[in-house]
Amino acid sequence: MGDEKIDDAGVGDGFDLLVTPDVRYTRSRRRDLRPLIFLLVISGLLLSITSLGTFTADGGWLLAGLFGLPFGVILFVAGLISGSAYLRRHAELSAPVRYVFTAEAIEWHTAHVALRLPWTAITHAVRMREAYRLDCADKQPRYLCRTTLTPAEDARVTAYLDERLAARLATEASVRPMPPVGAGS
Repeated sequence: MGDEKIDDAGVGDGFDLLVTPDVRYTRSRRRDLRPLIFLLVISGLLLSITSLGTFTADGGWLLAGLFGLPFGVILFVAGLISGSAYLRRHAELSAPVRYVFTAEAIEWHTAHVALRLPWTAITHAVRMREAYRLDCADKQPRYLCRTTLTPAEDARVTAYLDERLAARLATEASVRPMPPVGAGS
């Protein structure tokens, strides 16, 4: 379950790593699912309760209750079983991942998928205990596993993230010019 470097010389001015995520990393991904699971359970419970309340009403409200109750139960049950079942069904969360760091982007390569994330899409990077969380412009965080990185690899990734994000920020105007205030005053 250790990591191995693929290419120490690098790609352009970058480098690549082969990382095999461990149990700690997959548990951290499951923790990120907890708000969604909580939302499913609570919304299913509320929909079920309110649908039961409509059974005392007449006409259309009774039909709404008959329609809402099964969906509430489905949401509730889906929320209860989705957390651990998600990780059992998605074994690729613990499959080896090849990270390629270049001057233009970070790439993820697995047996099933390849993802290219340009540096311009990354708004912020956070070093967590199990992973690097890359906050992106599309509001979808991406994660780089760091539980099985050696200290040298971890330091290299940290330095490269700092360097690339600082270079990207330096090219953007950090202070926007103010519009001119009345010309004749």
